[in-house]
Amino acid sequence: MDTFNKLDIIRISTSSYQGEDFADKEKNALETQFKIQYKAKADKSIDHILITNSNTDTSKLSVSNKTKLIIHPNSGYDNFSLDFVKNCPCPIIIGNEIRMNAVVNYTTAALLDYLNKLTHQPAWDNSRIWNRSLLESKNILILGNGHIGSKVKSIVESLGGLPKIYDPFKGYQELDFENVDVILLCASLNPTSHKIINEKALNKVSKDLLIINGARGKLIDQDALKKFLKANKESFAYLDVFENEPYAESDFKDITNMCRTSHIAGVHNQLNSNIIKFECKIIESFLESRDIEEFKSTNRESLLQNRISDGYLI
Repeated sequence: MDTFNKLDIIRISTSSYQGEDFADKEKNALETQFKIQYKAKADKSIDHILITNSNTDTSKLSVSNKTKLIIHPNSGYDNFSLDFVKNCPCPIIIGNEIRMNAVVNYTTAALLDYLNKLTHQPAWDNSRIWNRSLLESKNILILGNGHIGSKVKSIVESLGGLPKIYDPFKGYQELDFENVDVILLCASLNPTSHKIINEKALNKVSKDLLIINGARGKLIDQDALKKFLKANKESFAYLDVFENEPYAESDFKDITNMCRTSHIAGVHNQLNSNIIKFECKIIESFLESRDIEEFKSTNRESLLQNRISDGYLI
């Protein structure tokens, strides 16, 4: 592809978990590998690539015919409106693969932590009783069968579980909450999934429900879930995401059957280096492609425009 006379990389902002020195590391890596200039603000007269994050306000994003590519190295893209994606003059690449395994790991770890709690026994216990249930005995529902949901499904099945799947965009149309013991949320957020866990759904599930959400906070009606947890002390929730972030501790006063984390399911020790590797891979693909159509074809799994289905971003 024509690499233009000059190409800038514009980093809109970084996230707190990336650390204060991340931008310097990213700048050094990208400027070393490519003939580009890394900046914090776009010069509208120069061809450029924008790098965004989940806090980017796209309504304030300056996109023009000089914007050749947008890289969003995050798995969440609900800050992009459907209209923005449809009308964007350039490809938008999302970084699901960067955090995918980490979120799968979070979901699996929470599931096994709850079902298989290990207690140190300083002396031999002759009763050898372990009060636990295996996945094969649980009625499991996985919401979402994309990159993360499909991996979670494979792990659950490998451990003897027989999960039901709901993902209307992947051909799984039936949603049944009746007597569900475990709900694993792996779905993206769109108008069809907003507050899919609500009072009506919670009235149907088992009273000792286990629910794990490492996806998006607004998949759950938080007030309905709090009411359910207070009324059913045998139930339990692992929440990494919330309706409003950061959450206030007072929001969950007197709820003891819950484990909360601070939107960290996708965070891991190699995250910063993986973000930079992903950006380098995408920029290299962009520069080496013969034309924009070849680039989009090569990166079709990461192209946000390919996430438009039935008038929604999925």
